[in-house]
Amino acid sequence: MAVSRLPRLRIVTALLGALLVVSIVPLVALHFSLIGINRDALETSEKKYLKGSSVTLADFIDGSINGAVADLTRIADGIVLGKMVATSANANIDPFYSLSKTTILEGYRQTLNDSGVRLLRAVDPYGVGSTAAPVAPDAQMEQKLSQAFNVAIRGQVWRSDPFFPRAYSEGGIILGVPVASPGSEPIGAVLGFLSLGPMRAKLVRDGQEAAGQGGGFLSYVVDRQGQLLFASDPSAFPSKDLSKIDLVREFMAQPVRLTKSYRRGDGPGARRVLGTLATVPSKDWGVVVEKEEASAFASVAQMTRASSILALLALVLVGSVALVAARLLSRPVLDLVGKVRSVAEGHFKQRVPVRGVYELAQLSETFNAMSDSIEKSVDRLKLAAKENQELFINSVRTLAAAIDAKDPYTRGHSERVARYAVVLARHMSLSPEEVRTVRLSALLHDVGKIGIDDRILRKPTALTSEEFEVMKTHPVKGAVIMGQIPQLRDVIPGIKHHHEKWSGGGYPDGLKGADIPRIARIVAVADTFDAMTTTRPYQKAMPLPFVIERIKSMAGKSFDAEVTAALDKAYTTGELEFLGEEVPLKVPA
Repeated sequence: MAVSRLPRLRIVTALLGALLVVSIVPLVALHFSLIGINRDALETSEKKYLKGSSVTLADFIDGSINGAVADLTRIADGIVLGKMVATSANANIDPFYSLSKTTILEGYRQTLNDSGVRLLRAVDPYGVGSTAAPVAPDAQMEQKLSQAFNVAIRGQVWRSDPFFPRAYSEGGIILGVPVASPGSEPIGAVLGFLSLGPMRAKLVRDGQEAAGQGGGFLSYVVDRQGQLLFASDPSAFPSKDLSKIDLVREFMAQPVRLTKSYRRGDGPGARRVLGTLATVPSKDWGVVVEKEEASAFASVAQMTRASSILALLALVLVGSVALVAARLLSRPVLDLVGKVRSVAEGHFKQRVPVRGVYELAQLSETFNAMSDSIEKSVDRLKLAAKENQELFINSVRTLAAAIDAKDPYTRGHSERVARYAVVLARHMSLSPEEVRTVRLSALLHDVGKIGIDDRILRKPTALTSEEFEVMKTHPVKGAVIMGQIPQLRDVIPGIKHHHEKWSGGGYPDGLKGADIPRIARIVAVADTFDAMTTTRPYQKAMPLPFVIERIKSMAGKSFDAEVTAALDKAYTTGELEFLGEEVPLKVPA
């Protein structure tokens, strides 16, 4: 198709003219680029701030626990020193007994009270000692203290999981350190109850300080099971199980520092938050600091709104000019797009008028040439595909005929079974591709008989049990033979399982019910129908109505009821082309 030689405006000329008119576009692009850079910087700064807050809180909690352990260790060292002094003086003085008779232990406790140590206990190897506490420990605390003593007396430092006794509702952990000289067995233990109160107070103070500076946040501490230990605002958590929160769930899987945005809560009250988590190494806890994204990125949103207003004004101008240019350039392009879509849908005869600016005219002409070439190529491919398909089917039919020719009683059997199976498949509303697979499987269902001895195949009388066992191997042999051809893998189930029975007991695998591939169920009925309507060494052909009723009676036993119903429907409507032997139905007198 020739290109018209009328003068045309080149696209590059049109674009240069438009750029001269809308030169503000680069300025707008630069403006938005700066917005993006500033937004990223603000978001990064906010993330660093929250991350620093969580790390600070985690370090404080970790320091509180390790500091309390260090304080208890110093007390233990003092007891060891007292024991050593007493031993050197040959004095029979028990430092644990001395502590029980003085207020020294209470003095230690009062000194450590501000750091959260609410209870101190020093005990000898027999668990006998003294306790300094403002409130006597309850049974739960005694159990935890006993557990800490059992660990510490073995020379190990103990840090319990947090718990909440009645006497100390703010909760805490039990600490235990051994009293032992270097290289010697422990002579006792120093135990302590470290309150979680000062740690929670730190969370509250930091949140209030941040709120005073316009950046308030919610902070809380969880363990590796996702359970809430304490928070700056407990009312924010209806449940102590926080394992559904994204950040907490990731911490439970891998205890590392994390920062991410996620959705918190369910229903109308759900909101997007920016959260960061830092770990407490000494207890394997996680400290989470959260801030609503709307608040965290408020400055970003404000800057974006102001910039967007300015950008909008610029875009109005750009849009006005672009609208005119688009109307001039888009119409032929849209026509071409529509034709391309038609070609993509298979309508290869589509052509477009050659008009418009020079480049568009060239594009239209190229499209028309491409369509011509595609149409010719598709026609050639269709012809080749049809020839290949026919060659393939004829090859399969020839192979099936060669197999049937081994047995004088089964000539044409595979072809007839295939034609019956196709009718059944269509009555079962199978897709054309599935019908094709059924046909191939039926044509090849007896291919395994290639591997059966001719004296068994051609035997004019009924087979012995041993010979029948050999005959029963032909489905597996056929599956193995066809298994060497990847393109025929879909037909193998019909070859291998067409002798299975719906109620079980068939061969080769004894499948039953829906476990039998549908293709095999169809081939089984077609195979049986042809066997009953043709004369074999062990039986004569049976009347067609009798065969139909007989096969229907075996529905749910040997055959799938859906397939037998399809056979009955095809027979009743006359769509079943009967290829067997016409045998009159004898009516009893």
